[in-house]
Amino acid sequence: MVDYVLAHELAHLKEMNHTQAYWGTSRVLLPDYEERKEWLQVNGGQLYV
Repeated sequence: MVDYVLAHELAHLKEMNHTQAYWGTSRVLLPDYEERKEWLQVNGGQLYV
């Protein structure tokens, strides 16, 4: 998930909001971002830092 979070934040350097352009940038950085986003939505509450 570290690579998903990193790609998420890097995409924000180009697109500030979660627009279609933002998600397009996310897809370029991490082609399977949708699967990882779903995983995080399901399992994120169980993660601890």
